[in-house]
Amino acid sequence: MTTEEQLTRYAQLPFPLEAELGRCDKSVREILSLSPGSLLTLNQPVGSKVTLFVGGAAFCSGDMMRLGNAVALRITGFEKPKRSQ
Repeated sequence: MTTEEQLTRYAQLPFPLEAELGRCDKSVREILSLSPGSLLTLNQPVGSKVTLFVGGAAFCSGDMMRLGNAVALRITGFEKPKRSQ
């Protein structure tokens, strides 16, 4: 099977995309005390770039925005591939 045939065959497969707003560390006690209305302080300031991960790998970054009643990500740049050693 040629590369083009392989790409055509797999082009329609769903692939997981994840947008990361930020991260934080909490103890088990803090996690168990979360309730509706709790606030988590993330490590990224408001307005910072959001990273989009494809299959668990950083792929691109962008800005969060509102699109009607949904949240959207406007792509602003792509990650440079890391070379294997």
